[in-house]
Amino acid sequence: MKKLLLPLFFAFFSLSVCAQTQNEVRLYYGLTDSKLLRGEAITGGGSSNIENSYEFGFRYLLGITDNLSLETGLSYWRGDVTVTSAPMPEQTIYSEVLQTTSIPIFANYTFLDYFFINGGPVMDFQGSETLFIDPQAGIGVGFGLGAQYAYNNFNFYINPNFRRFAVIPFEEKDFHQKLTSFGLQLGIGYKF
Repeated sequence: MKKLLLPLFFAFFSLSVCAQTQNEVRLYYGLTDSKLLRGEAITGGGSSNIENSYEFGFRYLLGITDNLSLETGLSYWRGDVTVTSAPMPEQTIYSEVLQTTSIPIFANYTFLDYFFINGGPVMDFQGSETLFIDPQAGIGVGFGLGAQYAYNNFNFYINPNFRRFAVIPFEEKDFHQKLTSFGLQLGIGYKF
């Protein structure tokens, strides 16, 4: 058994030393256009509007091959939500702040040296209590198509993306609202 383990150890060690893949740490800030959408419309129901939404966070890319990486990290999203009730007999307006913290588990594929596509499931946790908005904690999805430019070990990138929160919510409600976001992330990474 020992005779077999030693050659396997050296083979694994030599493969990892000779690999051309690189790991990367990224920081980003993004502006988003977000909406709370329902699967079915409620007739005569109220409406909601999200303003001043943004996100920021960090990502870690674990190189698997020269073009493919596993991307994970931690991101924070925030938006000001205005909820307008149905007119019965009066129409009232409520304001709330919606905050989420997310952990993505993306595949990141680089092509033509300057472009990448990333996407996969995202674990979302709601950071604020809301009275008029359904909970956004759950498993969501996200994907994006971006451009990048490498200079020495630094990588500058832009990543337009789409996110859908709580596709599988931890707490299901009737006609569950789903936070849906189109964003533009600007970031810098460091390869090591």
